Amino acid sequence: MSRRPFLSRTRRAGAARARQRASGDPGGMMRLAVLVALILVALAVAAGFRGEETARAAGSLLARLGPLAEPLVFGASLLELAAVLAVIAVCALILWRQR
Repeated sequence: MSRRPFLSRTRRAGAARARQRASGDPGGMMRLAVLVALILVALAVAAGFRGEETARAAGSLLARLGPLAEPLVFGASLLELAAVLAVIAVCALILWRQR
């Protein structure tokens, strides 16, 4: 048995594994989508049964996030700065994965 077919098979298998690792996990994304849908349905049901109490509770929780939206540095809020950092992190991850 010659080494050439063996080496080509191992290279093809390695390339296939690299392609598989580089792609996203569709099963994980589907599970995440179902989890988010379940949470939204639970919130809708809770709001349907106890609408006013749920609205007050959600309002009080959202009121605590007010300081995050106030200008902090050069007129930008903490939320805006976090969004910019998240975009930079995602771009860096994409560039790192491509090399």
